[in-house]
Amino acid sequence: MNPEHTTYDEAYYRSNGQADDRPALRYYTRLVARYADGGPYLDFGCGTGHLVRRLSALGPATGFEVSEYSAEQARRHAPGCAVHTRADELPPASFGALTAIHVLEHLTDDVAVQTMTTWRRILRPGGHALVVMPDPAGRGRRLAGERWMGFADPTHINLKPHAAWREFLTAHGFTVEREGSDGLWDVPYSRLPKLLDAGVHAVPAFVQFLSGRMLVRPGSGESSLFVLRRD
Repeated sequence: MNPEHTTYDEAYYRSNGQADDRPALRYYTRLVARYADGGPYLDFGCGTGHLVRRLSALGPATGFEVSEYSAEQARRHAPGCAVHTRADELPPASFGALTAIHVLEHLTDDVAVQTMTTWRRILRPGGHALVVMPDPAGRGRRLAGERWMGFADPTHINLKPHAAWREFLTAHGFTVEREGSDGLWDVPYSRLPKLLDAGVHAVPAFVQFLSGRMLVRPGSGESSLFVLRRD
């Protein structure tokens, strides 16, 4: 994982608004329930632990986080769920599914390759991974320009377009079973009032959220979504 893990402290989460639970985590949990073949579950890069807590409603759930601050918060928010800070503490072939929500964009390619090796080690054969990362070739980036949310975080050091991440993931031992986008949700994208702008741009994302499915095509929103299967 990223050696600059001390960056992910209280100030980091306060600045990006991800310290608390949020609706997207409910959606990702529903994707795992729909598209993975069961647990135990691991949230890799679990942040402050709200997704781990949600995954624990599906079955046994564990968190992994390199930041000691984040891990401490995750243990507080997901009581009863183990939260590890060392990858070698994760036993081999012990998870049926993992999530990595906005993790890979924080890693250099070399560290991302090591991460793929870890995932292959800890997932059972045929296990699944739900992976999400910003898409700099997506419609959200085109609409927002230099104001795009993916550029707002200086720890986003690896912003690949959807097609490049697809090639990377398949080159390192995973099959893409499903792929899509989160849609346009970071309104407004125009000078319209926020509510009107949402009516113009955000309806597909809202419908997808309500469905608990992956419906929006790759490149149509802010982020890339992949459901992977360990080969």
